[in-house]
Amino acid sequence: MIEKVYEFKKDSTAKVVEKIVNTEHVQINHIVLPKGEQMPKHYSNSYVHLIIVKGEMTLTLEDQEPHNYKEGNIVYIPYNVKMLIQNLNSDILEFFVIKAPHPKKLNAPEEPIKCE
Repeated sequence: MIEKVYEFKKDSTAKVVEKIVNTEHVQINHIVLPKGEQMPKHYSNSYVHLIIVKGEMTLTLEDQEPHNYKEGNIVYIPYNVKMLIQNLNSDILEFFVIKAPHPKKLNAPEEPIKCE
């Protein structure tokens, strides 16, 4: 078998943060945030793509005003940008985080550095 299959939690209503793929080249995380939940404010440790598959994400980058992105959006965030991801509007926010190259390739810590 040439391919490798990865699985992620489905239909969760609880907060989920799971590392799905963690290879030499890419890191893919799956995150579910119930309404009112957020990820810790942190700096991006790679070039990041956020793929929103359910709900609406409120995203604050650096000191900019928060902006909302919806299901079907893919949001790119450059390396070393302060970011805050929140679910302020949806019952459930579900998204994937694609980090490429893998943070190790940038000599960045695998876990992003938290702010505050």
